[in-house]
Amino acid sequence: MDELGLRHRFDAEDRDQDEFPLLPFEVPSGVSRIHVSYDVDNAIGSDKAGWEKGNIIDIGIFDPRGAEFPGGEGFRGWSGTTVNEFTIGPTDATPGYVPGEIQPGTWNIVLGLYQLHPLGANVRISIRFEEGAEDGPNEIPVPCPYSDEPFAPGPRWFRGDLHSHSHHSDGTAPLTDLVLAARAQGLDFVVVTEHNTVSHLPYLGDLSEEGLLLIPGMEISTYHGHANVWPLTEWVDFRCWQDEQMSAVREQAREQGALFTINHPKDQGPDWRFGQFFNPDLVEVWGGPWFISNYQSLNVWDQMLRHGKRVTCVGGSDKHQTPFEGELGWYELGTPTTWVWAKELSIPAIVEGMRAGNVFVSEGPDGPRLEFSAELKGQRVNMGGELGIGRGAIVSLSCRVEGGAGCIFRLESSTGVLEAQIDDDSFAWERDMMVVGNDYFRPTVIDPPEAPLDQEPAALMARALGNPVYMKEG
Repeated sequence: MDELGLRHRFDAEDRDQDEFPLLPFEVPSGVSRIHVSYDVDNAIGSDKAGWEKGNIIDIGIFDPRGAEFPGGEGFRGWSGTTVNEFTIGPTDATPGYVPGEIQPGTWNIVLGLYQLHPLGANVRISIRFEEGAEDGPNEIPVPCPYSDEPFAPGPRWFRGDLHSHSHHSDGTAPLTDLVLAARAQGLDFVVVTEHNTVSHLPYLGDLSEEGLLLIPGMEISTYHGHANVWPLTEWVDFRCWQDEQMSAVREQAREQGALFTINHPKDQGPDWRFGQFFNPDLVEVWGGPWFISNYQSLNVWDQMLRHGKRVTCVGGSDKHQTPFEGELGWYELGTPTTWVWAKELSIPAIVEGMRAGNVFVSEGPDGPRLEFSAELKGQRVNMGGELGIGRGAIVSLSCRVEGGAGCIFRLESSTGVLEAQIDDDSFAWERDMMVVGNDYFRPTVIDPPEAPLDQEPAALMARALGNPVYMKEG
């Protein structure tokens, strides 16, 4: 078994020039498996980023098909700092990495310079080649087309989770445990969004079962913000630290028909720190349990709406799946749950429902259910829809909430707020409103706040968030 070593030192100037440097190496003919290990001096965990001096350096790999940005065709995997060694073979690979043929030629280690110690970082990489023929496919199992077939009939509300991880990135359990947890929660669909890799894509079709749809996705995890893209058939680049790079990656995803979601724009989210929001399709307003600073993400979305942006509000648990032993805890997949009205449970139908914005988010699969609509002269639109109006039109607004007894119904627009007490688990609210000019109405179900919300925004505890109906004058 042949072995070679790579050594490199990085400092702050290196990071300023390229946050994702490539280190090339040659693979000879006749190699059946590659084993890579690495270590870094003054290494600390990624959970210490910004808090402790130390080095956090991620790792991945490209094969000879190419490592150019954006969208290097030779992508074979990424593990961040989850593991310090990995193996790629013809039929199997360390989770996060894509198995398949080991082609001879120039491969590239890609490093992610997340954080560097003030004194710099010394990186040592050991690469071992295992020779000898192995039975296996002579192809890489991505791209991986997904099925358009429905998994349940509709139309109806389908409940799911748009943000999850297994051991293909930094979860600790395999995809089978994620499926068991989704079943226990009664979810209809789960988008699997591993960090920066697509090694999970080939397995999702076989793991999808009647009534449970697994949707292929990826979380673009940069050091300046995260974004989910789904549905995918192949890898999307993540090596971004400048605005124009992220714009290129967004378009790369959209060329696959994928939705682009800004994730958890809040303190320690991590926040989105690129220069603009790039007109996303969706924004993750509710990430994980509500109390984890989601009021900040809600404010980001509100500012988008006030500036005339139409972006669908969604939620995702960001659950890093642990071994599931049958007991549901307080924080699982579906915390929160995103509900979408779709004609059937299929990937195209769920995407269509998301684009239409007929979507609401609740604290869990049994959380309050929320429906909201607007009507004018026989024309009726639901959440996400647009109602054409004349100046000074009288619009009929209607809302139903199931399971929200003791909460407050709150309706926000660019001009003010209306509130009503929810006394029963079956609550109906109607109001005729005069609308002057372009506007929107956004419904929310909240707990009675412990402090005035105009003085303490963090006191807002949401139980359900609905998308707006939009008023368009003319």
